[in-house]
Amino acid sequence: MSEKIELKRFTTLIQPNLLSKIKLISYFTNKKLNEVINESIKEYIKNFEITNNTKIDKLIDFQTNFQTLDNVKIKDKK
Repeated sequence: MSEKIELKRFTTLIQPNLLSKIKLISYFTNKKLNEVINESIKEYIKNFEITNNTKIDKLIDFQTNFQTLDNVKIKDKK
């Protein structure tokens, strides 16, 4: 069995024409709208990483590690 992925609800604004197109893609591919949107976002991120020669996950990890180290320093000073 595949693992269940946690989903997070959010609200955003989108151009009506783009929404119509993504809904049609969802209909024609017989996928849920959120699945098509997730795939689109993943593809966008992948293209961004290639174009900018970077990995978003590594940047997020770096930020998280830095915050963790920063919090340790703050706790040590007390």
